[in-house]
Amino acid sequence: MLRRPMNIHKEETAEYRHLRKPVIQSRLLDDMESLTTWSHEGEGGMSLTGERCVQGSHSLRIVSPTMIVTDTLRGSGRPPGKCEAKRLFRGEDWSEWNRLSFWVYPTLPGMKKISLLVMLENSGEEKLPNWILKDGAHFFMLEPDRWNHIVWEIPHLARDKVTGVSFVYRTQGNEPGACEEVCYDIDQLELQQVEPDHFEGWEVAAGRISYSHSGYHPDFPKTALVRPDVTGPFQVIHCSDGTVVMEKATELVESLNGAFRRLTFTEVTTTGQYKLKLGDIETPPFLIDSMVWRDSIWKTINFFFCQRCGFEVEGVHGICHSDWLCEHEGKSIVINGGWHDAGDLSQALVNTADAVTAMLQLAESLTNSDELRDRLIEEARWGLQWVLKTRFGDGYRSVWAVMDFWTDGIIGTKDDVAFAARREARANLSAAIAEAEAARTFRHTNPLLAMHALTAARSDFASALSDIQTQGSGDRGVQLASCVILAAAALYEATDEHEYADIAARFAENVIRCQSKERPAPRVPAGFFYSDETHTRILHYSHQGYEHLPINGLVKLCRLLPDHPDRGSWHSCVAQHAAYQKELAAYTEPYGMLANSMYQAAELVGTLEELIEKRIVKDADQLASYRAQIENGIPLGEGFYVRRFPVWYDFRGNTGTLLSQTKALTAAATLLNDPELLALAYRQLEWVVGLNPFCQSQMYGEGHDYAAQYTVMSGDIVGSLPVGIETKGVKDVPYWPSQNCFNYKEVWVHPSIHWLAVMSDLERANNGV
Repeated sequence: MLRRPMNIHKEETAEYRHLRKPVIQSRLLDDMESLTTWSHEGEGGMSLTGERCVQGSHSLRIVSPTMIVTDTLRGSGRPPGKCEAKRLFRGEDWSEWNRLSFWVYPTLPGMKKISLLVMLENSGEEKLPNWILKDGAHFFMLEPDRWNHIVWEIPHLARDKVTGVSFVYRTQGNEPGACEEVCYDIDQLELQQVEPDHFEGWEVAAGRISYSHSGYHPDFPKTALVRPDVTGPFQVIHCSDGTVVMEKATELVESLNGAFRRLTFTEVTTTGQYKLKLGDIETPPFLIDSMVWRDSIWKTINFFFCQRCGFEVEGVHGICHSDWLCEHEGKSIVINGGWHDAGDLSQALVNTADAVTAMLQLAESLTNSDELRDRLIEEARWGLQWVLKTRFGDGYRSVWAVMDFWTDGIIGTKDDVAFAARREARANLSAAIAEAEAARTFRHTNPLLAMHALTAARSDFASALSDIQTQGSGDRGVQLASCVILAAAALYEATDEHEYADIAARFAENVIRCQSKERPAPRVPAGFFYSDETHTRILHYSHQGYEHLPINGLVKLCRLLPDHPDRGSWHSCVAQHAAYQKELAAYTEPYGMLANSMYQAAELVGTLEELIEKRIVKDADQLASYRAQIENGIPLGEGFYVRRFPVWYDFRGNTGTLLSQTKALTAAATLLNDPELLALAYRQLEWVVGLNPFCQSQMYGEGHDYAAQYTVMSGDIVGSLPVGIETKGVKDVPYWPSQNCFNYKEVWVHPSIHWLAVMSDLERANNGV
């Protein structure tokens, strides 16, 4: 079974394709034979070296220590230093050029993963880099001890008054035995003109077919898209012998998002490997199979395995973060273990616990793969051990830690980092769900672990419930009430104690009261949730999505308590929300991606101080952005708008929110036995793996043309998902430039958690459960 990182097929990456694009014209910016136009800032130094070069006699060399130890480390978790070499320009206009090209030779003995940052500085009307929009910064991975050719397409960036191009190494520490000083040689900085990738808008990338790279389920609709000017019949070709199994005309589709031609081949239902051909455009092979998503599950497990903290992952890192602590009342716990959350190695209790739950529930739903089920349980146990080890037993635990650099692993040296324990109801509820699920899973195979998990689940649930009751009105929030339902239901399944079922049913009343039952206006759908019972703000998410929680909770209750007098209202609530989701999908046709949410102009009523206190905005700039983003949505009347992408600020990207919505769809579909909901859920997965305007799979290593992701500490990982496609500024159209920057292209575990959770429902549906 999979216990070492999967190999990456580099020839399938977008980077591979970019390096092979024809260069229309080029202009040499610097051959690294003089330092007169360069400046250095930060740690280390900069010089010319004759040791190696791509052309000429010299290259630019930057050297830096790996770590600068300061008092700010403790409680921060961020590296405090950087080494930056900047090539200065006098406000040049680069508008006719759309790509930067350069070469980098890194020498970092003992480092397993090597990254660097390049930034474009523009001082025109649009300033760069823009850290809110994540524009003007591009992180890239490097192979050691060789020249790496790096290209960065920049047609999306303002470049009318360019004042600098910077190369930046951030002091990210080093593992024991690795070098304590890094060296990068850089040469042949060049401007180029190429045919750029499509990076913004709903239209399909030119010369491409937008399709599901993973493939399609035989029993559900199968479509692909091209631009409207691509005419003629298309063919579905069986890859085994080249047989044309279908030839058919495309269909012209006009929608709110423009004109498209749709290729529909739902009639092809025989299991096999196929490709689409339309004129000169041909797709790589894809599957039609009821197990079409099975490979993506294995790849997602690979992602989690490579994200393990405190474990030696071959080629990625050794045993790490063993000198990172959580402290509480004079006691401390070493908090390595579980999985790193993101590209910066952070770790959150909710993410780890939710991953454990998703893995165990998926394992339970599998009926025809003992190997996959066993591997899911094994990986879940790794995360469970961290959930159990990082709790103090009184409701306090390690809830959040930024772990953004490597340390020496020795407690008592200057690079130690410690965080204060926190007691949060939300975290303890997530832990209780995972622990209760584990108690059932391991009841017969590992009764001691099951007993430990169940004891922890009871305690964590009691702490959370006590805190909610102390807060009084705190239980009115739909998210927290949903978590109580799920935790109480999990404990009821593990113990058969009706007290837990009663608690779950009581909190279900809170969730029901948070739902909109009637249309607020003729064009505004019902069935959505407000944040709480006051109905003052619609529930929506902009980064980590939890829209599935109330539906998951109610579906769970409908199954566990079929004779409960409130089951009808639970069932009705699920059905209404499912109808609402169907309406949301209409706004992104012909893709059918679920629109993010409805928003109200009334959300912004009140003084700036009041809106800051409600945590809607942080300052006046955010308020202006929030208002503009809402107004760029689709107006529905009476102050309601549909946003296809979230209203967001510096956290941008919608795959995590979209897959949360998808989990709500699949949970409802299994309860309502609604094939339309399942078909809509498949469209969300297809969007993620290629049936999107950019024709790119967002899951690294799945399908084709997957882009590099921000995972600078752990390197590229098969199975990883980024936070997702974003929008530029206040617009509401897809934006997916080729640059690689946090957080929209950053690896986070929450989209992968939702992916596994969705797979659990799809397995249930496949098995007729």
